Amino acid sequence: MTLTILSQALPFPFDRFGPDITIQHLTPDPEQCRPHTLFLAIHGFQRDGHTALAQAIAGGATAFVIDNAHPEAASFLRERGLPFLTVSDSRIAEAHLTSRFWGDPHQSLHLTAVTGTNGKTSVTAMLEAIYTRAGYKAKTIGTLSGKLTTPDPAELYPLLRRFSDEGITHVFMEASSHALALGKLDPLTYDCGIFTNLTPEHLDFHHDMASYGAAKAKLFAKCRRAVLNADDPAMPRMAASATGHVITVSARQSAADFFAVNLVKNGSCGITYDLCTADAIFRIRSPIPGDFAVMNTMQAAVAAYTDGIPRDIIRGALGGFRGVKGRLESIELPTNDFAVYIDYAHTPDALDNILRTVRGFMSPSQRLVLLFGCGGDRDRTKRPLMGRIASQRADYVILTADNSRSERTADILNDILQGIEDSCSHTVIENRREAITYAITSAKEKDVILLCGKGHEEYEIMPDGIHPFSERAIVLEAAEKRLKSKGLY
Repeated sequence: MTLTILSQALPFPFDRFGPDITIQHLTPDPEQCRPHTLFLAIHGFQRDGHTALAQAIAGGATAFVIDNAHPEAASFLRERGLPFLTVSDSRIAEAHLTSRFWGDPHQSLHLTAVTGTNGKTSVTAMLEAIYTRAGYKAKTIGTLSGKLTTPDPAELYPLLRRFSDEGITHVFMEASSHALALGKLDPLTYDCGIFTNLTPEHLDFHHDMASYGAAKAKLFAKCRRAVLNADDPAMPRMAASATGHVITVSARQSAADFFAVNLVKNGSCGITYDLCTADAIFRIRSPIPGDFAVMNTMQAAVAAYTDGIPRDIIRGALGGFRGVKGRLESIELPTNDFAVYIDYAHTPDALDNILRTVRGFMSPSQRLVLLFGCGGDRDRTKRPLMGRIASQRADYVILTADNSRSERTADILNDILQGIEDSCSHTVIENRREAITYAITSAKEKDVILLCGKGHEEYEIMPDGIHPFSERAIVLEAAEKRLKSKGLY
């Protein structure tokens, strides 16, 4: 593909210098450059690609995309006679150029995007189960499939190309607020967009809830259908941005297009309710417990139903869907005198919901033990809020590390402690492995132990790097240690 043809994908005016050349590869990473590479100079949060032009050239880059805010980069390339495009935003340009380079693969796929603070992974997984049961070839893109909730363009668009080439017809993806705000998804259009909820998160990046909500709302300007949670106060903001058909869903309001009635909570065995609309009523059964499961299953069901998927297919798929890894995941122990669950909850709202859910299927005689921390280099304002929620909902709290990144774990825990109420029984164990071992080996009969924050993750990000870290393996190892100490193993 030539630079001229590739540049036709850009959605805004640009300046060009130098001859037209053939592009065989493109990348924002100077270390990935090779001959015939178009190097995309991105001014990122940790490094600026405009300072890596010489490295890109050494690797073989023969054409460049730079921001017009970097005239020194233009002078550097012009002096060497190297062709380049000057754009107003190289990050948005990266998304469009990468999509075009890979043949705009989304055009042959039915895309559904789910955005919101919580519930994205569950809803996309439920949709994959429904469409697979209906006979379609479906895939998900999100938290469980990569390092980022929404992959960067350099990973996303080749992945969509591969899906298309493999005959995948439907793709369900999590759309993060970062990806939406930074224009990573700008080339895409969607059959359906789903809004789950909006609670405080990522305010270190967005700074305030208005900006956070505005980023989420960008999705619905590019969707044929918008399935919106009418129970969330941010729903009108999402609806105002929608250009397609708006479909409201509520677990409480009969005025919504789809609503739930006759909800029955079956403890740890899940939920049952009637999903109602103007022309249909059908019973939904889900083995996933908790109030959050009502909205998650409703939105997956409504998105599929309004796309023509039969009711029996939807009911069967949701009835057999037992959840995703790291979402209220029960760990099978070598003993049954206590229980352990792992959950990804890492926001105040998610933590409150999961604690309410677990408390809902416990007996009054059981003790709820919560182990959690907060991520480093992330929104600090949520830390005391989560401490307060933990105090109010759990019987015993163990504070520990959770991907401290470049921060000192002690500093993060001190922030959480500001919200821990004096009446709350708690302990602080900085090392997460030691904290989990302590929780398991000191468990009392009938305890329910909830490990929050990491969920599906199999790694730990600490100041000294990324290390393998399996909570499941640590739990089982500690459980065996506990049995041996009691002479039962």
